[in-house]
Amino acid sequence: MFFWQGRMYRDDRVFILDLQLASKGDRQVWAVTTRRNIDGFPPVRVDDFETKGKAVEFIQRIEPTTPRMSFGGKSPDNPVPYDEYVLRLHEAGIPSAMELHDLNSSGRGELIISEVTEAELRNR
Repeated sequence: MFFWQGRMYRDDRVFILDLQLASKGDRQVWAVTTRRNIDGFPPVRVDDFETKGKAVEFIQRIEPTTPRMSFGGKSPDNPVPYDEYVLRLHEAGIPSAMELHDLNSSGRGELIISEVTEAELRNR
């Protein structure tokens, strides 16, 4: 656990990525939810993709650039390739986004993606 900016983080990463099947309107999509790496894993943003393959490509491109406390909350200047990043996570005993997906794929509730309008945001 790491204490940073007044919060207790589960490891050096500021965010984690969470892949799951989701409903968006009347269609199924693959959602990659960026979550703060603290207890409860609150969502920060959701990107959706038509296929699991495109979502996995996104994860493999983005996950190594995850901001880290050890970099002052910034992304690494020279991120390593995805395979090396996953190897480093394994060495630290930390699961990658794809491992978390495999662990959590059964028994999860349905994720529903709904667009929020500007008016809804102003009325919060």
